[in-house]
Amino acid sequence: MEWFKDAKLGIFIHWGIYSVNGINESWSFFNDYISYEDYMKQLSGFTASKYDPEKWAKLIKSSGAKYAVFTAKHHDGVALWDTKASDLSVVKKSPAGKD
Repeated sequence: MEWFKDAKLGIFIHWGIYSVNGINESWSFFNDYISYEDYMKQLSGFTASKYDPEKWAKLIKSSGAKYAVFTAKHHDGVALWDTKASDLSVVKKSPAGKD
């Protein structure tokens, strides 16, 4: 806890299929902004083409942040990794095809 207290600034990265249409994460269908069906259609547009973890890490470090937390599965249930628990992953259901 001491390290966390001293770290001060951290970055939380929420990234998922909702970035395709630029809407708020899974709360968008919960709050009736978009239907669940239309929300899930974003899977077909998720390519992760701008995923650049080295660039992101450098940017985070240059911001002064001491840690980063990457949300790999949000409320929508879509995993950003190849999971055996479900077929609902960007690996299995999106053009990205990888974690």
